[in-house]
Amino acid sequence: MTGSRAGLDRLTAGLREPSARGIASHVAELIRTGDLAPGDRLPQVRPFAEALRISPATVSSAWSLLKKRGLIVGTGKSGTRVTGPVGLVTGLEPAAIVPARTDLRLLYPDPALLPALAPALTAAADLPGLDQYYDSPILPALREVVEPAWPHPAQTYAVANGASDAVWTVLQSLSVPGDRIVVESPGQPQLLQLINDLGLTVIEVPYLADGLAPERLAEALKTRPVAVFFQPRAQIPTGHGTSGPRARAIAALVSRLPSTVVVEYDDLNALSVRQLHSVGEHLPEQTIHIKSYEKSYGPDLRLAVVGGPTARMNLIHAQIRLTRQWTSRILQSTLAWLLEDERTGDGIARARGVYADRLTTLTELLRDRGVPAGSADGFCVWLPVRNEPRAVEYLAAHGVLVLAGAKSFGARGPDHVRVATSRLEPALAHRLVDVLAQAASIA
Repeated sequence: MTGSRAGLDRLTAGLREPSARGIASHVAELIRTGDLAPGDRLPQVRPFAEALRISPATVSSAWSLLKKRGLIVGTGKSGTRVTGPVGLVTGLEPAAIVPARTDLRLLYPDPALLPALAPALTAAADLPGLDQYYDSPILPALREVVEPAWPHPAQTYAVANGASDAVWTVLQSLSVPGDRIVVESPGQPQLLQLINDLGLTVIEVPYLADGLAPERLAEALKTRPVAVFFQPRAQIPTGHGTSGPRARAIAALVSRLPSTVVVEYDDLNALSVRQLHSVGEHLPEQTIHIKSYEKSYGPDLRLAVVGGPTARMNLIHAQIRLTRQWTSRILQSTLAWLLEDERTGDGIARARGVYADRLTTLTELLRDRGVPAGSADGFCVWLPVRNEPRAVEYLAAHGVLVLAGAKSFGARGPDHVRVATSRLEPALAHRLVDVLAQAASIA
């Protein structure tokens, strides 16, 4: 059945609800039961819509839902194919050169490079007063550890339940639906979705090799946004970082709008190989810095620290109290212990080197094949391709899943794919590089 075209009668039989969600649910069930096999081509949008007597937009929406679940790939021109219940195309192209299942979409840390939590948790369990409710924005012991290394003079700190929670809480406290926010472009898809969920109007500013494009930022600031949001280093997906001069230039531009706040999000934190240059060094009264500890010290710690001016931080703490009351003191104490432990610090330094080597290995292999991969920091390669949909489909046909670059833009951006390197061993990089280079060249 692989490679055949699924007939209209076969797809419409048993369809109970001809809505986008109804069609997506019906096709997903056919995939799960094996009635649609990996490699089967789905009908073109318009003939399928005509058979159901519905709008082509409804079918397109159904296909989009299935693509988000990794169940189908492709475009209207090249055709849409079933990838299978695990989101993998098999049997379409010779796949012997790569493992059958190589998922390079997610920027997860390598479990082997995370610090051991047992001694830190044991020490944290002895913290007094754990049977009482807690009202402080940050455990004093944790503040004592993070404050000396904070990138700018922050007056007040608070702890959130992970990076996404920190970003949501900060932006929720700064804005109301309809407010404008300047956002780096490209950016992290989940953060773009979070900003959209808050009802904010996104104004994209390109993130260049040394930070936000100053001319475009100046234009964006004319709309009087409530915030300027960006990653100061190891920027996902580009790997770029903000230089010292660029941080100073951003501060000078934003200082003209006292009501606008700079929100910096340091995702990789200690795993970045670049020095952190914060706008807060020049504009502390308008800068809020978010530092995540999930990828470096453990995803299940679910901790991020937020620091900034007291007036803004009081609003952030009020939002935390309203929705979560407080962040676990046991976890805060665990993180404080890890940050002070010398052996843990050595392990973080080793992990930083391993991640950098994995990124460098793939980048250099691609460059050797004429592919201009420019990532210099972080957990992924931002790979330019000639035809993004076809590149994603070609890689899926070879058992390799990557993230389509379009997910990193609010509007249309240049064709790219994002390739995770955080768990990509050098030996596997050598086996995958040719198929990645070929995908980049497909027109």
